[in-house]
Amino acid sequence: MTSPASRTQQTGHDFTCYEKNQTFNPLVSYLHTTRYKHLIKLFTELSAKDLSRTLRVVDIGCAHAKAFHILNSRFNIDYTGIDIDETLLSIATERYAGHKNFRIINDSINNHYAEFQNADVIIALEALEHIPENIVVRVIEQIAAAKPEAFMCSVPNEVGPIIWLKNIGSLLTGYMRHKEYKWMETLHAGLFNLDRVETHGIGHKGFDWRWLAQTIRHNMRITKICTNPFDWLPKTFSFSIIFICLREP
Repeated sequence: MTSPASRTQQTGHDFTCYEKNQTFNPLVSYLHTTRYKHLIKLFTELSAKDLSRTLRVVDIGCAHAKAFHILNSRFNIDYTGIDIDETLLSIATERYAGHKNFRIINDSINNHYAEFQNADVIIALEALEHIPENIVVRVIEQIAAAKPEAFMCSVPNEVGPIIWLKNIGSLLTGYMRHKEYKWMETLHAGLFNLDRVETHGIGHKGFDWRWLAQTIRHNMRITKICTNPFDWLPKTFSFSIIFICLREP
């Protein structure tokens, strides 16, 4: 899941650095909430088939389990979150351990593929870019083999002209995302020239959502690709990309 160095540092059990970064200003906050709009829509459609049904959810890279908070207040779910970040999971435990339908695992996802077998819905929100790509391939293969009713993931768009807007906007507003890049890397990433950008590791820099799309497509049918903040945006100008896969009848 996400690199501990990039997401942790607790600033008190009420609000983490990770959460503060996601609500840095109104625009950043809005962009980080768009994926939850699509998540709620997906669960609304799945729940409508049987209102009494409990949907079993596995959340890859769950962080402080915001997805549980959003879903549990609206739907019947049985939730399992998996993340390597012990600090963020301690926050999630403190907040939600009293719920009988809440469980978390502090470990790498590649040790827990068995969790996919009984899942109705598997999600990975802003997580797969923080996992080594060789493991991401195995994760997608294992999800496909488990045949959940739905798989949804969201990842940042780090290639094409949108990266200029994101990194220059980050600099002008005092945000931190541009600091991961050298400015020549921002230039080349915006020109789709990732050969001139440091090879992707477990951060944002060098991540190519198109590679992930092909990996998913080779294993599952992509039902819908959503763009952020508006679905009518071309993917090149989307801040993030959201994939939704529904099991074929």
